Amino acid sequence: MKQSKLMSCLMLLSYMAFLSACSILRVTDVNQSHSLMQADLNRPHAAVYFIRPTTEHVAGYADNELDVELDGEDLISLGKAEYTLVYLKPRDVTISLHNRTQVRGRWEVAEMERSRQFSLKAGETYFILTKMIDGEFRGAHFIPESLSLVDAKLAVQYLTPAGLARIHPVGKL
Repeated sequence: MKQSKLMSCLMLLSYMAFLSACSILRVTDVNQSHSLMQADLNRPHAAVYFIRPTTEHVAGYADNELDVELDGEDLISLGKAEYTLVYLKPRDVTISLHNRTQVRGRWEVAEMERSRQFSLKAGETYFILTKMIDGEFRGAHFIPESLSLVDAKLAVQYLTPAGLARIHPVGKL
């Protein structure tokens, strides 16, 4: 009898440890080998925050990680309700957002992509919001939009910083 209680307690403790570990794991992942990443911060660079707000309602496939491409090369997999910071070489770039979403019928899944051009200047800080557009039966897609510092602070208020944004959160700018 005592042994079964001990086993039950150990199982409960293990389960609680597993749940707490899951809560600290983040989805956001940055491709550090991207050709436009600026690792040497003594060289010209632009600080770029990518912000992915949470949604009011469950969005199905569109809730999965959002792929961010920079000039056709994978840069970030951004988790829902997270934001991150990357240092990029200054230049004109195309930012593309890729996601999977349900369209038309209940089981039809499609790839969505939206792109925009941005001009990154050395020494500047940029805030790129991944704005979700719910097209109902046409599926959900994301559009990259530039934000001001004031709007970025409001946008990240309830989001989780990931990667370098943990060290340099938007709220402290």
